[in-house]
Amino acid sequence: MFTASSQDIGYRTVDIGGEYQWHKAGNIIGLHLAFNAKIYHGIQVRFGYLNTDHKQSGKHEEEKGGGWGGGLGYRYYFEPIPNKFFLGLRTDVWRKNIDWIDTNPVVSGTSKTWEIVPSLESGYLFLINDQGFITPTISAGYEVNLKTEGAETRRGFLLLIGVSAGFRF
Repeated sequence: MFTASSQDIGYRTVDIGGEYQWHKAGNIIGLHLAFNAKIYHGIQVRFGYLNTDHKQSGKHEEEKGGGWGGGLGYRYYFEPIPNKFFLGLRTDVWRKNIDWIDTNPVVSGTSKTWEIVPSLESGYLFLINDQGFITPTISAGYEVNLKTEGAETRRGFLLLIGVSAGFRF
């Protein structure tokens, strides 16, 4: 008698944790949710606050502010169970209030912007006892102003270095 059987690889999980990303002109602090498929794939959701300080790299001499937003992303893991090395795509949308100042001539104001930041992401998910995770990441994105109320503010390339940590259920 012959029998055939298959082995079920992987399991569906949800990751919940905190996330921090740093870039040259600010940082992002947020809540990270991941919905992982049985094998290779994960969908990421983030809600957070983006803080900016453009110093001399903005359109004005000084640009400071921030705002709330979030994003949606996809990760492809190179291991069947969503852990270890991955590549991903993410798009964030932010609603920011930016206070700006120019000194020659002296002018200041506040701009309100809607920004979208599409980015490519790479990282490594360290899975701890199948329950905890720590994930260092590096992302390259481009900040685009969708709508600006007030004077134009900085936009352009962003290199983000981050880490997230939390628990897998």
